[in-house]
This record gives sequence, C-alpha cells and structure tokens, in this order.
Amino acid sequence: MERITVAAQPEGWAVPAGREAEAAERLGRFEDAWAQLEARQAQVAARMEALKAQGKQKSAQFRELFAEKLTIQNTLTLWETYGIK
Repeated sequence: MERITVAAQPEGWAVPAGREAEAAERLGRFEDAWAQLEARQAQVAARMEALKAQGKQKSAQFRELFAEKLTIQNTLTLWETYGIK
C-alpha cells in the first residue's frame, strides 16, 4: 500500500497538499470496511446463537462461523492496537 500521510511533529500525521481528496477517499473506504466487519460480526454471532439453540455446536457450520468470528475479532483487535476505533 502506498502511504499517503507523513509523520508530523511531535506526534500524529499530516496529509500533503494536493492529496486531501485521496486521503479522505481512503479513510472513507476504511470506515466502510470497519462498519461492514462489525455488521458481519453481529450476523455471525446471531447465527451461532441460533445454531446453539438447536444444539448444533459441533456442526461444521457452527465451527466455520466460529472461525470467521475469531478472524473478524482478530482484525478489529489489530486495528484497535494501533488506536483505530
């Protein structure tokens, strides 16, 4: 990924002149991705609860959903580690 921002002193980042629209576009896409991950996480959790209510915790579908839930959570946790929420 080509970096748009540059380090600013004493801390933080700045967007070089002329690249503001590009930076805003990338931020918007990131925010869309974050929202989509959160929405999918809620869908997965709801589906897992439905399967659990049916006693299907050992089914292949439940295990696949569990793996997806962990993957999404790991992604969100990684971003949060860098202060992105």
